[in-house]
Amino acid sequence: MRTLLLLASLLALGCERGEPAAPGEPAAPRARVTIGVHVIDAEVADTPARKQRGLSGRPSLADGQGMLFPYAEPGLHGFWMPDMHFDIDILWIRTGRIVHVAADVSKDDARAVYRPREAADLVLELPAGTAERRGFRVGDAVQVGGPGR
Repeated sequence: MRTLLLLASLLALGCERGEPAAPGEPAAPRARVTIGVHVIDAEVADTPARKQRGLSGRPSLADGQGMLFPYAEPGLHGFWMPDMHFDIDILWIRTGRIVHVAADVSKDDARAVYRPREAADLVLELPAGTAERRGFRVGDAVQVGGPGR
């Protein structure tokens, strides 16, 4: 329920829209994710199709950019790397705190499924190395709001 309210508030705040990921699909909303002093401009995977597609097929993800996956209920939401062209970091978040970090997840391991150690209601994908460079750790506070830029 908290995540549904979060997504509704992001849309109500007038989050900017990103580029459409599929022909004829409206652009995804964007959110501003703040971890400590660091701000990430994140595309929100707000539909089942966007969640399934994720970052697959994209050539890269710029520093300071990410993809945010909100879930209605906390769970051990798994992620895999089909058709990925770059490595990523995956952060699982619950009630405003990082609960698990998978760093430098390889694009070459398309069959592996990555899961958190505890339930999460948000997942943030970032370019590989971001978590280490910016010092993101389990327990860090995370704020999500809009607009994304």
